[in-house]
Amino acid sequence: MNPTRLLRRVVYAALALASVVVVLGAYTRLADAGLGCPDWPGCYGMLGVPESDEQIRLAEARYPGIPVEPAKAWPEMVHRYFATGLGLLCLGILALAWSKGQRLFIPFTLAGPGDRARCVWGLDGDA
Repeated sequence: MNPTRLLRRVVYAALALASVVVVLGAYTRLADAGLGCPDWPGCYGMLGVPESDEQIRLAEARYPGIPVEPAKAWPEMVHRYFATGLGLLCLGILALAWSKGQRLFIPFTLAGPGDRARCVWGLDGDA
């Protein structure tokens, strides 16, 4: 397959996946599950959501004062998995473009001053 065509297909796949991540993020917020898992990348120190009685007891011991609610943790974890996939896909786009010797156009003029500062200095939203 032509490398340009492959890059275009991967970009389209990333756009589609970004749309899915946005919808999942909205669902997570509407389900009030945004803090369904207190840590990252796992959930209560586990790879998946604690569901058995033993796992829930262990999670409650690790995070006292934080209720373990598997029904809220699942939407959060699904959103995290899809967002991680999107991040990996974006890294794949970068690798494909770099291997072709193409420069990626980043429209800094379209971003606001705060966005440009975060891109240049690597600041997060807490700064």
